[in-house]
Amino acid sequence: MNEVQAMETKVATIITSDGEVLPVTQLTSKDFENMDDRTLEEINYMFKIADKAKKSAKKEIDKRLKNGRSFSRYVFKKRRSDNFDDDNNDFKEQMIDKYGFDAVLVKSPTKLKEKFGDVVNADVEPHLVHGEKEYATWE
Repeated sequence: MNEVQAMETKVATIITSDGEVLPVTQLTSKDFENMDDRTLEEINYMFKIADKAKKSAKKEIDKRLKNGRSFSRYVFKKRRSDNFDDDNNDFKEQMIDKYGFDAVLVKSPTKLKEKFGDVVNADVEPHLVHGEKEYATWE
């Protein structure tokens, strides 16, 4: 397949019964409430089709970003990541003894703190592996 190159991109529009052209990105909840059943069904079907294409396009742009390509509005950023030292059975036993079996079912330090409060900080901190994770986002 030949490379597809857009010369211009346009936002999908709908034309109201008054002849007004509205980009679908500017439709409000009120606009959807005022649509007849047929129009509402058609626009939802259009969104369904567009969602499939969006997922494929997102997968491709993520792949290209990981392979070193750069984009002006879609970039990698880093966020702090704390994970448990998973292979530490002594730590798991201590957590079960002190907080119950639920403490080892929780997979992230943040969720553990949400569940048991700040009292777990002293127990958890020595067993955290601090790092960073990259994620792709729109700027």
